[in-house]
Amino acid sequence: MSTYLKPIMCSYQDEVDAFKWGSSESVPCSFKNILNQTLIPYPERSLVAFQSFRDTEETDGSQPIFFLKKYRELALHTKGLAVAITFKENNINYILSVNSDFSITLEQRELPQHIPETESEIIFYQKVFRPEHPNSFRFESSVKRNYYLGFSWDDNERKLVLKSPEDGLDETIKFILDND
Repeated sequence: MSTYLKPIMCSYQDEVDAFKWGSSESVPCSFKNILNQTLIPYPERSLVAFQSFRDTEETDGSQPIFFLKKYRELALHTKGLAVAITFKENNINYILSVNSDFSITLEQRELPQHIPETESEIIFYQKVFRPEHPNSFRFESSVKRNYYLGFSWDDNERKLVLKSPEDGLDETIKFILDND
């Protein structure tokens, strides 16, 4: 079953914070790419990569679950739904983050309720991939406009990277979200 979070549109002229939690709930999901590989966190290496699972592994519940935390922006926009992508292992919280060199990492920290900046290394804009693919999504970085989460064909490990599609929307930035 695919997950789609509906955008929250709001406008608060007197507010200082740029992002606030949209609700206290986080939506559990797993991310798949066009190769039907599942996104797997490797917190000990601060790395996230796509990996194929055998059928037995897919049915035993051992796949890691990410969570989408919905944020609302305090100004009207058309950028998409602001979300943070988190993962929890052994009671430790990790947040998907864009580093200063624009690489992707898992950062061990708590998810902030308020983000006072107008962009953040942990905020991505969830958008429908294409109108003809309403159940697949792309995630644009709020700190690096026109750069999306994706993977490189050249990488044997299929690491999650931040990339700018050269020919419009390429399939390497397309994600299918499952929440079952």
